[in-house]
Amino acid sequence: MKSTLNSKEYVTFARRFVKDLVEDMEIEELKSIVTNHIHEEIQEGENNFGQQGAFDEMIGWSEDIFLSVAKDFELEFEGA
Repeated sequence: MKSTLNSKEYVTFARRFVKDLVEDMEIEELKSIVTNHIHEEIQEGENNFGQQGAFDEMIGWSEDIFLSVAKDFELEFEGA
């Protein structure tokens, strides 16, 4: 048995692992993972570029939802 794969085999292996793993997960577990991932991306945007970086990350996920939530916080953005 081998312990490494060539580049093409590795990509195929990794994609199959992710596909099988995700299909084995419950919906609540998937939601939790996605929630944590989005929070991390938003935090990274804030760490690198302040609140504007965080807002840009949020807009990247959904501009419509971002603008809806922004309205509740009485935030205004040029061009929005």
